Amino acid sequence: MKIKILYIILIILLFSCVTTTQISDDNEDISDNILIENPVDLNIEDIDKEAVLTKDELDRIKREEILEQMSLEERVGQLFIIQIRGYTRVDSQLKAFIQKYKPGGIILFSNNIENNEQVSTLIKDLQSINSLPMFIAVDEEGGIVSRLGKEKNVDVTHLPPALTIGNKNNPRLAYVEGKILGRELTALGFNMDMAPVADVNTNPQNPVIGNRTYSANQHIAGEMVVNVIKGMREEGLISVIKHFPGHGDTKTDSHLGAVVSPHNIDRLNQIEFVPFKRGIDSGVDVIMTAHIIMPGISNLPLPSTLNPEILTGILRNELGFNGLIMTDALDMGAITDNFSTKEAVTLGIEAGVDLLLIPANQKIGIESLIESVKNGEISEDRVNESALRILRLKQKSNLLTYQEPKESITDVKNDPKHRALIDSLSE
Repeated sequence: MKIKILYIILIILLFSCVTTTQISDDNEDISDNILIENPVDLNIEDIDKEAVLTKDELDRIKREEILEQMSLEERVGQLFIIQIRGYTRVDSQLKAFIQKYKPGGIILFSNNIENNEQVSTLIKDLQSINSLPMFIAVDEEGGIVSRLGKEKNVDVTHLPPALTIGNKNNPRLAYVEGKILGRELTALGFNMDMAPVADVNTNPQNPVIGNRTYSANQHIAGEMVVNVIKGMREEGLISVIKHFPGHGDTKTDSHLGAVVSPHNIDRLNQIEFVPFKRGIDSGVDVIMTAHIIMPGISNLPLPSTLNPEILTGILRNELGFNGLIMTDALDMGAITDNFSTKEAVTLGIEAGVDLLLIPANQKIGIESLIESVKNGEISEDRVNESALRILRLKQKSNLLTYQEPKESITDVKNDPKHRALIDSLSE
């Protein structure tokens, strides 16, 4: 481990603290000037690191130690969020897959969910498989995208569409929405929500976004987004804002095929980027990309998800985002119609992505990335960069060791204060 600058300063100070004493005596047999030195026998390992390092530095050292202990395969696994469609319980086959590939996270869908006890048990059993906990995510936006809220046997509040809340132009309601989502989802064992939507609803013909956004006004949308993030964060839920660089002004659905947006950087800075900038300024941890080709800001014929000029050049360097960049699902038509699983995974990592969401073939996706590192197509340093970012968020979110929910969903829904928050949304 590298010796920190603070250690070096301490060494200099310790060596400079030499006790020098002048002894004078009338006895001629004794030297008039005797120099007594007490050199310090310094051992770097004996230094109390906690006494000289900040918490941030200690946290960083902890992350680096975890990374050093991980194999290449384990580090690559952290870069994937997989789906387990159809599984409602952990069986031997699912357990073996997770033990082998050690994914960084799992996203659950409606067909993984039956009732409160079942989904809580599923999440607990998933988290027990490997020593490093996973992100356990769900799409719970409210409105039509409510994997939990629309399940009659699950006690998660079915929240109104984002646009319904945004139309009231009351930031407190967005904050309340975030609090409700945060407390209810974490009570079931989730730690990540693929929400809120940060797109601006500027195109009435948009077939996929519509009332999932908070407003056609970018400033109102931004204000709502940051308040949802705040509410979620206070309850320990990681928010994922989406879909950068903006999916609000499109006429086609990227689930089905390629999508193109013609806007230039001036337009994007004025409209589409505004809610994302607000999210970044508020400290959002994860931003999800859009599978949109943007000829107005890049000459590369690639969707934004796979485009380094957009993800690294704009999102990282120009907008200053230092959190996790996550792809939208890589099994969507805009990707699978034009790229193999290996191509999508490789291009995504090269573009600056940290988390690869649901590659079309999950086994091939993970194994191809491992092979790309081994043959030098992708550097190990690049994988380590993303793995460290992921570990940083897990550390920040108390996900380096598994902790069971502090309360049950039943307790949450029976809490009068929580009921009052739910009621306030309809006032």
